[in-house]
Amino acid sequence: MIYIPLPWRSHMRKWLLFLVMGFAMPAHAAPIIADISNHDITIHTSFSGANLMVFGARNDPGDIVIVIRGPERNIMVRKKERVMGMWVNRFEEEFLGQPTFYRIASSRALENVRQQRLFQPLAILPPQEPTDNTFLTALRKQLIENRYYGGEVTPVEFMGSTLFKAEFTFPDNMPRGSYTAEAYLFTDGRLSGMQSTPIHVYKVGTDAALYDAAQHHGFFYGLFSILLAVGFGIGANRLFKRF
Repeated sequence: MIYIPLPWRSHMRKWLLFLVMGFAMPAHAAPIIADISNHDITIHTSFSGANLMVFGARNDPGDIVIVIRGPERNIMVRKKERVMGMWVNRFEEEFLGQPTFYRIASSRALENVRQQRLFQPLAILPPQEPTDNTFLTALRKQLIENRYYGGEVTPVEFMGSTLFKAEFTFPDNMPRGSYTAEAYLFTDGRLSGMQSTPIHVYKVGTDAALYDAAQHHGFFYGLFSILLAVGFGIGANRLFKRF
């Protein structure tokens, strides 16, 4: 008898399901069906990153593009200039609803995908896409350096002509919040299918309690931190006076 670890049993059941779908998919089935290996990612004290697999089946031929985008934030980018010997913020631009995390995968090179005209309406952003906006260029560079944006395109692998998968790696500093894994199928110059699956990233344990206190009860968190620091200072002072 072969023992299969519990975490792998769930993955195997999903792959077996899609194997059956690949051999017996009716003509009226959805053009693309996709799922992810883990819908919840928990961040704890020893969190060192996470791996995520997006997999599924396509019922029509075409190019598959998968996008994982993270919590949207309003991000301000400032440009400094030297004025009278001092560096000061002279110019700024705010980007509204900017994803703070972004990964992309494709079944072939993005420049060879015929439906590139649809990328902008779908907010599909190829890595290193040229732009004349210096603020946007600086923002992308910073996000890539922080490992929030992927600098390369992840390959989409096929099992036969129907089943596909793509594997993503999340860094240990990934922002918490709501993410989406979006699978697109482009066929004959049009978007023939799309499926979006939510991903939840959240903290657990002591880190979560401290984070929530700092975010939602800033005044009391700051007051508690000050009192704690004063208490440690008084305690240390009395301890050293004994010696």
